[in-house]
Amino acid sequence: MNAFLETEVTVFKIKMRMIDLLFFGAMLCLGLAARYPLFNYESGDYYYFLSHWMEECHNAGGFGYISIVPGVSDKSTIDYGCMYQYIIVLLHYLRGLAPDMYLIKWVSVIFDVVCAITVSRITYVVTKNDLTKAMMAFGIAMFLPTTVLNSAAWAQCESIYTSFVLLTFLYFLKGDNRRLFIYFALAYSFKQQTVFILPFMVIMWLKGRIRIRYALWVPVVLGLTMIPALIAGRSPAELLSIYFKQAAQYTRLTMNYPSIYAVVSPDMVTGLRRIILAGTLSTMAFLGILCYYTFSRKFEITMEYMVTLAIFSIEAALFMLPVMHERYGYVAEILCIVYALTRYRRLAVASALWFIPVITYSRFLYGSTVTALWPLSVCMLIAILFIGYDLYCQMKIPEGKISGK
Repeated sequence: MNAFLETEVTVFKIKMRMIDLLFFGAMLCLGLAARYPLFNYESGDYYYFLSHWMEECHNAGGFGYISIVPGVSDKSTIDYGCMYQYIIVLLHYLRGLAPDMYLIKWVSVIFDVVCAITVSRITYVVTKNDLTKAMMAFGIAMFLPTTVLNSAAWAQCESIYTSFVLLTFLYFLKGDNRRLFIYFALAYSFKQQTVFILPFMVIMWLKGRIRIRYALWVPVVLGLTMIPALIAGRSPAELLSIYFKQAAQYTRLTMNYPSIYAVVSPDMVTGLRRIILAGTLSTMAFLGILCYYTFSRKFEITMEYMVTLAIFSIEAALFMLPVMHERYGYVAEILCIVYALTRYRRLAVASALWFIPVITYSRFLYGSTVTALWPLSVCMLIAILFIGYDLYCQMKIPEGKISGK
């Protein structure tokens, strides 16, 4: 009877029981249903930015929108990479199937599902083929408050680049360096916040877990993603400078992220640029110390350690860097699902990293009653210190103790 109910699923390359398939289907349907009531909500980002990009694309007739240089002509104000611009153009040709806001949100929701499937695959690998935990990871990812709000309410695209970052991490775990860098390049082509995974990759390269020669795939893939825009008449220099222009748009020490800068008055203007530079250099120094210390220590690099290191390096960088948005912790928050499922005592700190963004999201989207950021910064610091201590404890495992070398 059990053999009759089992079905081969190539995504996991395992046999799933009927109950697993039913659970997967139920979480998928309920997750989509939970998002749909939020589709009517118009966020500030949609009103001031995304709606204008869609209208500009409609006015340009679709593909012609790619040829307009943003900032040079008022016919294009988009400040995202060309890959997201291609999505805007694609949605132009789907005009009429649904309102523009719905179309944009559906793209992000589709990638919500990709994120959930990918994090379940990561969980399956990290937990040594524990299908129950993998299915739980899928369910949690589909209902994580930040994933629901980011796509269905905010109409933001964190799920798109995060899907490729998670695939980068998955194929790192699998030891496939070629796919690792291909997915990393695709993630970066959608959003520059992909770079927050770089400290983890550098450390793993220093420990001999990543072959740097495969990084040549990055410029190749980025070049391929630019081909439609180049054919349309855009210059390589202009396409490559988009992220630099985007980074220069904001000058507040924190863009609603509960970082160390929440203790500074948001109205401060004098010396702002110098503080931003000092904060950036200090973060680079901290990450350099982390790289040096990790490289100098000899210990067993486990799957759990890799997950913990990725979360810690991302969250520590976000906490120390100025001008961070509340959305930038998205990748770490997704990886916290794997972190919590490896050892349930980690669920408390993972829950904190899931709950804090709900408050910061609500401050922007709905006008939360929480007006001060600094208490959230204290909570964030405590969570980061807990993860850092956990990371340190994992670095005490002698080489070969687990692998049996």
